Amino acid sequence: MSYIPSQDQVMGQLRILIPALATVATALGVNVTAAGSYEQMAMACIAPIAYLVVAVWSLIANSRHSILLSASKATNGGAKPIIVLPKEEAALADKLPDNVTVAK
Repeated sequence: MSYIPSQDQVMGQLRILIPALATVATALGVNVTAAGSYEQMAMACIAPIAYLVVAVWSLIANSRHSILLSASKATNGGAKPIIVLPKEEAALADKLPDNVTVAK
C-alpha cells in the first residue's frame, strides 16, 4: 500500500481546496480603509469565480477522453494496457494513443 497520492488524487483534492480557500479569502476580505471599490469587488468575486473555474476543470477532467487518456498510459511495469472501444467511439479512439483501438 502506497501512501504517495497519485496525480489524479492530488488534482481531485485541489478541486476541493481551491473553492474552500477562495471562500475563506472572501469571508476575511480586506481592510475597508485600505481597499478601494475595485478591490472590494474583486474580493467579493473570488469565491464565485473559483467555483466556476473548478466546475469547468471537473467537467474536462471527468470527460471520457480524459479518463481514457489516463487509462491508456503505461503502468509502473512499463506495459501499456490495450483498450478496445465500441465502433460508435471510433472518432475518440483516433484521438488517443495507439493502444486504444476500436472493436472490429
